Amino acid sequence: MAPGFVQTDMAASSLEGEAGAVRRAESPFDRVARPEEIAAAVVFLASDQAQWASGAILDLNGASYLRM
Repeated sequence: MAPGFVQTDMAASSLEGEAGAVRRAESPFDRVARPEEIAAAVVFLASDQAQWASGAILDLNGASYLRM
């Protein structure tokens, strides 16, 4: 799984001010992910419904395709 920026305490300083505006503008949604959005994907991947998922990267990045 490859989440982009997520609105967490750890990312808070990176998402403040002008730098935060630039970061949000990287996505057509004009925001970063909420923790519950990432958690929903984790729950799915840990479930029996995802037993066929293998060898792929799930990009959860709001279409920003930012790789770090």
